[in-house]
Amino acid sequence: MDSSSSSSSSSSASFNSFLIRIRASANSFLSQFEPLALLFAPLLTLLVARVLESFLSVIHEKGLKATLLGFFMSSIKLVPGVKSYIDAEKQKVVDKLQSGSKSNREHWRMELPTTGLGVGVIEEMKDEKGKDADWQGKCSGTVYIGGNESEGHFSLINEACSMFAHTNPLHLDVFQSVARFEAEVVAMTAALLSSKEKASGGEVCGNMTSGGTESILLAVKTSRDYMKMKKGITRPEMIIAESAHSAYDKAAQYFNIKLHRVPVNKEFQADVKAIAQYINRNTILIVGSAPGFPHGIIDPIEELGKLGYRYGICLHVDLCLGGFVLPFARKLGYPIPSFDFTIMGVTSMSVDVHKYGLAPKGTSVVLYRNHDIRKHQFVAVTEWSGGLYVSPTIAGSRPGGLIAGAWAAMMSLGQEGYLENTRKIMEVSKMIQKGIKEIPELFIIGKPDMTIVAIGSAVLDIFEVNDIMSRKGWHLNALQRPNR
Repeated sequence: MDSSSSSSSSSSASFNSFLIRIRASANSFLSQFEPLALLFAPLLTLLVARVLESFLSVIHEKGLKATLLGFFMSSIKLVPGVKSYIDAEKQKVVDKLQSGSKSNREHWRMELPTTGLGVGVIEEMKDEKGKDADWQGKCSGTVYIGGNESEGHFSLINEACSMFAHTNPLHLDVFQSVARFEAEVVAMTAALLSSKEKASGGEVCGNMTSGGTESILLAVKTSRDYMKMKKGITRPEMIIAESAHSAYDKAAQYFNIKLHRVPVNKEFQADVKAIAQYINRNTILIVGSAPGFPHGIIDPIEELGKLGYRYGICLHVDLCLGGFVLPFARKLGYPIPSFDFTIMGVTSMSVDVHKYGLAPKGTSVVLYRNHDIRKHQFVAVTEWSGGLYVSPTIAGSRPGGLIAGAWAAMMSLGQEGYLENTRKIMEVSKMIQKGIKEIPELFIIGKPDMTIVAIGSAVLDIFEVNDIMSRKGWHLNALQRPNR
């Protein structure tokens, strides 16, 4: 036997001896416990670890303050009588809403009339229309076109919609006119957002949709599928500021994406550092708004672009409100920060034509930096017995009349028209801000960049102020926790 074999045997014997001593020690220590205790201790430890993991996960997702507040509210409800009181108060609100709804619906039709009304239906519609609120100039975020419906710009887009009411862009070979209108609306909108600049990459493309929500849904779905192809992400997550539109919550539910809502900073902008803390290997998308719907403040898109580019994730810019204002406000000399495709890292944008684009309701545009990203928006079915089916948006059939109306609106106004409209509404925005500052009981939330002005009060119930305004015919949007 050589020396190496002898040394190996000696080491093995020493190790076995060590194991025997460890086992004896463990048996001696555990012998003082009941067998059942030894059985349940690991299970209890595993349970505690799981609960602790869940608790820490909730803290990471919602923040310590929100988690503790939620825990406190849940605990309060365990007190006898408290939960029943809260449920009773909720039911009162529901009953009140339903009673008003029922009274309004008493005379609503529930089935087809036996004999059709013929052209008389128009008179009935006029009667019903007369019951609507007086919206001209008094409804925030509702109708963006001023003037009388039978004159001027209103009359023009109504005629355009009527002329193409029968068309459907799903059938491109039949309605080539509408196909052209859509392509040109998309191209003209993209040009406003620097699609022709070298920094954009020269491949900006997109489609028309039914509104900002569909544009956002498509951008989120496309980002999810693009990142699955690019990084193999199968448990997608996205990160948005708490000021971002609720359409992202809808997208998260529709497309099974984990959503992180991050508090805004002191300027009511998306907090880039806070968003960065939530980025992980499953992150597919971060979001910036230009401006945000609640406060009219533009998020730091340039910083978000750098963040998205650094981590190789998508950045969607929500320009549903600002798309047809910010490019022209910048031309007018307003200090508008960067927000478009010249920012490296921006992968998609949503722009509503039916807001400040002054197009008919139901028209928006979703844009992508290049075709490689956009191809994940499309659905193509090649094995259907009905033939090849390709659809670019959520809807299959789409109203060509609305597309025609959007094209007519943009072509009739042109750059000079939009520039003049922007000048007027920006001046009105500044006038409103000046007026609010002269009322000591009110304050402006943050520093609005555009035409949205959010107000609060430290001494008044701002919701009561809103109710009084409503009774006077002004329909404003009530924010969640406006004073915070």
